[in-house]
Amino acid sequence: MGTINNSGELAEILVGSWLVYQITGSPWQVALVGLSRTITMCALSLYAGALGDRLDKRHIMIGAHVVGTLAMGFLLLVLALGSIEPWHIFLASALKGGTRSFDNTSRRAMLFEVVGKRKLVEAISLEHIGFSSGLIVGPLLVGTLIEITNSATAVYAMLCAFYALNGVSAYLLKVDGKSKLRSTQKIFQSIKDGITHAYNSQAIRATLTATIIMNVLFQYQLYIPVIAEDHLNVGPGLMGLLASADGIGKISGSFMMGFLGYKIKRHGRIFWLGSFGLAMSLLAFSLSPWYILSFATLLCLGLFQIGFSTMQSSIILMASPSELHSRISGAQQLAVGTGALGAVELGSMAKLLNSVTAALSVNALSVALLLIAIWIFMPGLKQDLGSSSQNRL
Repeated sequence: MGTINNSGELAEILVGSWLVYQITGSPWQVALVGLSRTITMCALSLYAGALGDRLDKRHIMIGAHVVGTLAMGFLLLVLALGSIEPWHIFLASALKGGTRSFDNTSRRAMLFEVVGKRKLVEAISLEHIGFSSGLIVGPLLVGTLIEITNSATAVYAMLCAFYALNGVSAYLLKVDGKSKLRSTQKIFQSIKDGITHAYNSQAIRATLTATIIMNVLFQYQLYIPVIAEDHLNVGPGLMGLLASADGIGKISGSFMMGFLGYKIKRHGRIFWLGSFGLAMSLLAFSLSPWYILSFATLLCLGLFQIGFSTMQSSIILMASPSELHSRISGAQQLAVGTGALGAVELGSMAKLLNSVTAALSVNALSVALLLIAIWIFMPGLKQDLGSSSQNRL
């Protein structure tokens, strides 16, 4: 399910960004693709987490994929009618952002219930192998289909099939998605309890702070079509290959983390190092004048991304009681959802500097400085969350 899901997610972002850029030629309007998607994800994440701790998580996941299929079907229809406009893409992106909140919070909490604390890192690493495969497959399919057809119609037909298949996969899961400890509180009190726990935990607070910084200042994927066309002078096929580079790096990193996961105790340190490596990789990508170097820097970026994302989820789940897992995952999704601000920030910065690559350089340096401040002033990432192994990393 992970490969199909992530293939669809990134393919949707890429084709939406490409289509808006073809229609408008405006990097600012490309930023609105990300804004419309992440603003609904941000707005609904806490509510989605609270529902996940009350209802059957499997049913929530099925419902999310049904809505996602309908959103892509809407775009396929207006494309077939020849009346596609940017606001159609923004609307569908907003719907998909909302469904992602419900799917992600329920899926991640269910994962912990199945594997437990001891095997959590390995399980998340295995999940990331599926997701990272999707980061390779999705962009390649988008680039190939657009190159062949010079149209987004085939891509949106593929996305309808992907999300429908995800819904079927969720339906066929042989896992009890019902929470073992059902909350009897009112929904808003339930949300408040999750926020309170996230704030009071030093480890979670530091992790979410770093996550917000990374997501606000790290919205590079939206601009891969712009950089490929305007700076590297390549077409849709090579654009798709470039966008898949970080996925290749993530697969390599996921295998490495899967083998070493049971030994890891210093989760916060690996999280920080992965975050800092991401910032340096983005800086190198923004300064690259050549396609092959850009590909290599995104490959490294994907490798560091696994340290960041795997430890992010592990820290948040390990530092929380099981009855709060969906709600804490909702807080995590809210932090990820601040990428809506990042889409606006990067679009504004690119307009101010009259350069997407210069804006990315400024953001990468800002991330590096803020991460150093977090390491110095927020001790939560230095905590030992424990592991059953005596060997340490």
